[in-house]
Amino acid sequence: MADVKGLENVTFPNVTFINIDDLGLTLEKAQEAAKQVAKNYDSDPLLLSWYVKKTGEESPNVSCEGNEPGWINYAKSHGGCFTVSVNHGEFMFIFKCEHDFK
Repeated sequence: MADVKGLENVTFPNVTFINIDDLGLTLEKAQEAAKQVAKNYDSDPLLLSWYVKKTGEESPNVSCEGNEPGWINYAKSHGGCFTVSVNHGEFMFIFKCEHDFK
């Protein structure tokens, strides 16, 4: 995913992309939109991790071992199977869903 700075070599699980035309887009608004998209695939998706490109904020903020940032490793190791990229990686959200995407 080359459009997210510093994350070119990351393999995100099952990525879907949405665009929100809102100059004042906040993390909270982006997260709600991402959750609504995830609900199209699962009735009760669980948000495991997120990232804000502009500020570098991430959650959870955990150290990483390996080539991927901690927030991504955390999500993958806790069943993260669905990613929503908002506005070309401006906001990234990884969800755990009951649905098997394989």
